[in-house]
Amino acid sequence: MTLTCPISEMITTIRNATKRKYSKVVFPYSNLKWNICIKLEHNNFLKECVHNKENRKIEAKIVYFGKKCNIYQIKTISKPSQHIHFNVSKIKKYCFGPGTYIISTSKGLFTQKEALKQNQGGKILFSINN
Repeated sequence: MTLTCPISEMITTIRNATKRKYSKVVFPYSNLKWNICIKLEHNNFLKECVHNKENRKIEAKIVYFGKKCNIYQIKTISKPSQHIHFNVSKIKKYCFGPGTYIISTSKGLFTQKEALKQNQGGKILFSINN
């Protein structure tokens, strides 16, 4: 039996869909995945995220500008074998630049900018660049 990370599978689904120019992604529902979709929707990477309660799936559309996808690179940082936790000073030092980092904190999911405003450290889930 192999153990996989549901967040990594979600990230891989989004990455593969953007490479193949798909307009929509579908993956199994969980509260964490739903919150990630909402966070990506607020940051203009996904749109029209819908929770289909009948078959417990999340459907989301990928944002494109013309023929160019808004997601250039999406990469998992924390893995089941290695969880990466940053305090506020490490977030300031390592999570900078044009990309967005999604951080799981005790107060919920934040981007790196929101985590710095809230003075919260946490587990770095993944990074996404446009």
